Amino acid sequence: MSCTVPIYSIAKTFTAVAALRSLDLDLPVGDYVASLRPDLAALTCRDLLTHRSGVSDYAGWADYRAAVKARETPWPAQAILERAEVGSPGSFLYSNIGFLLLRQALEQHHTAQFFDVLQDLVLTPLGMAARAFATPEDWSHCNHPAIDDRLRTYHPGWVYPGTFAADPQEAARGLALVMQGALGEDVAQALRAGRLVGAPASHPMSPAAGYGLGVMTSGHPIDVLGHGGQGPGFTLFAATSADGARWHGEAQGAEGQDTDLIRRCLTAVRP
Repeated sequence: MSCTVPIYSIAKTFTAVAALRSLDLDLPVGDYVASLRPDLAALTCRDLLTHRSGVSDYAGWADYRAAVKARETPWPAQAILERAEVGSPGSFLYSNIGFLLLRQALEQHHTAQFFDVLQDLVLTPLGMAARAFATPEDWSHCNHPAIDDRLRTYHPGWVYPGTFAADPQEAARGLALVMQGALGEDVAQALRAGRLVGAPASHPMSPAAGYGLGVMTSGHPIDVLGHGGQGPGFTLFAATSADGARWHGEAQGAEGQDTDLIRRCLTAVRP
């Protein structure tokens, strides 16, 4: 049975595909987003997509976590950007703020809302079944049995990089189609270009765990790609073999890292 859920950070991979299809990744993000402060404006889209821009993340902010737990109304995106810190680029540092900047770049470049941009550039061309997840009313698109009244009071606006609702298996299928070349072999090749992140041997993506353009990679040469997601109510993962021949996605009705779930997805798609 199909279960539609917010896929949280799995959407980063589809953001990357939309960027590959419409932005010049080597330009500063300030070329696409108006009125950014200079240190943010200078960050390249490529470094943001690979989490190597040096920009900080908000996930560890105590007041952010407290506000989400209390089911408050999301803060304006500008408030997040004002608190962002920018260090030296080059090293891997996972950053939701970086993908917030990419979301703004896509929205301003296409003069459209995030989901509409993804729908036009990625989801519809792939024939993916997906729904918007940007307002509390969008919980009506979701049907997983773990969703209760308390969870429905969580406002999707707290996901500043943007996300959407889909079956994790459908998200994995969409990524597999990309790797098969459905949106051009150049896009598939770009996603296969992961860089090592120095993960320990115990990491589910090891050996040779890496991160490329909005996608986690594994193997040398890369044989598996995918992305995880977690947020209120769910932990998820979607994976595909590097050639797109096999795919698998799952959702667990609880928030938090689940290495067993990740390993199941990876095992299902490894050659």
